[in-house]
Amino acid sequence: MGTLVAKLLLPTLSSLALLPAASIAARRRFHMEAMVYLFTTFFLVLYHACNGPGLSVLCFMRHDILEYFSIYGTALSMWVSLMALADFDEPRRSTFVMFGVLTLAVRIYQDRRGYGVYSGPIGTAVLLIAAKWLLKMKEKKGLYPDMSVYTQQLGPGLCFGALALMLRFFFEDWDYTYVHSFYHCALAMSFVLLLPKVNKKAGNAGAPAKLDCSTLCCACI
Repeated sequence: MGTLVAKLLLPTLSSLALLPAASIAARRRFHMEAMVYLFTTFFLVLYHACNGPGLSVLCFMRHDILEYFSIYGTALSMWVSLMALADFDEPRRSTFVMFGVLTLAVRIYQDRRGYGVYSGPIGTAVLLIAAKWLLKMKEKKGLYPDMSVYTQQLGPGLCFGALALMLRFFFEDWDYTYVHSFYHCALAMSFVLLLPKVNKKAGNAGAPAKLDCSTLCCACI
């Protein structure tokens, strides 16, 4: 019986995998991204907890609201992670981020279960990144950015992201509990890998922020 309960609770517990991603984002001064990851974690945990045994007391929101915002937060996390990787200057960065915030809200309201919920923002972000990097290569007449970005961030990040989506849409029928839990972990790993090592747009305000109560409050402002 205990094993069965633990198995049923796995999707809820694995949703917490995004907390390390939020911690790393805050340390690298990506406070907006950390806020989005925390937002996503909150709704993922509540959504899966409401589907688990003996945790209905946590369901202070309607199930459809929890489902909507868990999907919205996941898609938005993908978008802001890729926008962070793109490293756009202002006002392009804030414009593209807000574009994703608004269009994802409408797209997911129309259909929250289709492939396009995730493939749309990923495809659009990849096209924007490719356009920027190709223009930079043309200006520099050389590789842009450094090869380490491709080998240590873009390649591994997209591989973990592709693995997460494959688990989510093609393999959940095998064993929902375990497959969906691995999906959460692969998703969190892709966000960590895609984030640059430091937020160059955050200025030189000393050492990167640590994940404590004050940091989380700042990330939510």
